[in-house]
Amino acid sequence: MLTLRSVLCPTDFSAVSVKAEVYATAIARHFAASLHLLHVDPPMPILAPYGEIPVDPRIFEDQREAALADLSAAADRARTAGVPVETTLRGGQPAREILTAASEMRPDLVVIGTHGHGGVEHLLLGSVTEKVMRKAPCPVMVVPPGAHPESGVRFARILCPIDGSATSADALTYALSLARETDHQLTVLYVIEPVPAAGEFGALDVAEYQRLGEAHARQVLRDAVSDETRASCRLDERIATGKPSERILDAAAVDRADVIVMGVRGRGAIDVFAFGSTTNEVVRRATCPVLAVHPAATEAPASGPVPAATVV
Repeated sequence: MLTLRSVLCPTDFSAVSVKAEVYATAIARHFAASLHLLHVDPPMPILAPYGEIPVDPRIFEDQREAALADLSAAADRARTAGVPVETTLRGGQPAREILTAASEMRPDLVVIGTHGHGGVEHLLLGSVTEKVMRKAPCPVMVVPPGAHPESGVRFARILCPIDGSATSADALTYALSLARETDHQLTVLYVIEPVPAAGEFGALDVAEYQRLGEAHARQVLRDAVSDETRASCRLDERIATGKPSERILDAAAVDRADVIVMGVRGRGAIDVFAFGSTTNEVVRRATCPVLAVHPAATEAPASGPVPAATVV
């Protein structure tokens, strides 16, 4: 059983942040969790090519007052939905302050928009959302501009791509817990990557490569989920071939997935490169929320036992 006690939602009051607030509020209400709304007021850029220029302090005061008013309005919306809520206003670099707040508050989930007033920032590895997703001490749900929470927040169709790694097993553990909690459909997808181009060892036998790939995929799926879990969950297991990010996005579109649950590798410097591939591409292009889970985040999601066979 999945237990969430607190949800942290960073917001910059942009349209996508408001959508993230709606998801965070709905999740907090479902799990009887508290909601913490956080706004980070970034330093105001000052262009002074020929030296320092005086800045009217009222500019900063007005900016702070506007942020406090927006935070209060967001909190009122959550309270109207019956969710206990707290608000925090911080100053500084957004990613750093969000991660500091997450470390201090220890939420069970962070819900954040893909990008806000910065526009194209979501296209760059190292943006606020991507830094938070890689380094937060808990799962992070990323809400894209294409999400439509106004039509109702639900997780009736959950998609979890796996690749046989421990990282994807962590994501599957979380996805199974979410499916049990909501009693909804979980699709587990394994993508066989395309046949590599011929190199110095000559051309590959395409048919044999595909056969071996499918056999491996079936084995990974068998090992990933216990028979007991298959009997107790509404589970759909699939194999696809192609570029992983493309097949994941295709499956999400065809199934009209409500959320994609994926693993994120590591938390150190080298994970910047690992994160820059499949997970990053899915997050940037998905039209439903992506719930990113990394190894440090899987210790606390489930209050009950998880079948050992879900970890490979």
